[in-house]
Amino acid sequence: MALLSTLVGCSEQSGAPASGALQGERNQAGSYLAYEHHIDIELPAERIGERIAAAREACLDARFGSCSLIAAQQSSGRVPRGELTLRIVPEGVEAITVLASEGGEQTSRSTHTEDLAQVVHDNRRQFEQLQRQQQTLQQFEKRADLAVADLLALAREQAELEIQLQAIAQQAAQQQRRMDTNLLSLSFISPYESSPLGRIGEAFSNLTDNLIEGTANLIEFIGYSLPFLIVLFPLALSLRKLWRRLGKR
Repeated sequence: MALLSTLVGCSEQSGAPASGALQGERNQAGSYLAYEHHIDIELPAERIGERIAAAREACLDARFGSCSLIAAQQSSGRVPRGELTLRIVPEGVEAITVLASEGGEQTSRSTHTEDLAQVVHDNRRQFEQLQRQQQTLQQFEKRADLAVADLLALAREQAELEIQLQAIAQQAAQQQRRMDTNLLSLSFISPYESSPLGRIGEAFSNLTDNLIEGTANLIEFIGYSLPFLIVLFPLALSLRKLWRRLGKR
């Protein structure tokens, strides 16, 4: 119980990777924990696409166990980067992390744990309650003195209960999947991006876009201000003349 209370809702974060590859986490008996890992990987710019493709292919081929590809993103240009999000069995986390970071360095890791115990118990209790209602309706259907209208009403309630039971069963399956697998998010960056020179180079690369955007904003500002100037300029002249008259008096 002490170990479980320590794990529930805890988040372990680190600015630098520990020794060895990140290992997946599996639930102990009686625990209902969903594990999520996030890893930052620094790679040469030309190898980011290669490592993303390798990890993606390994996931789709289930090379390290059951794996689902949730999201994949890659951008090129002066500062290439990429994102890969997977849901994989715990024993596959270490292998696919090593594959993804081959030729690079894991610069940071974080592991987050969400406790699903209350959600699972509530879901199970609701499922059992609906099952009892379904059994009660089935007992009513066996009565021979029911009118046709009553039978139709019972059939409608049975159909609604069946839909609710299926929805709860799907939720339970999704919760079990979250507990049986680990969510793994991989972020790929290049050393150029993390260096001061890289930031200066990125600023120069965006100079043209920033200049165009700034000019457009200035033109818009002038367009918005022009009607006010047309109204305020004659008013300012009138106030100036009035002030001169009052000054002479």
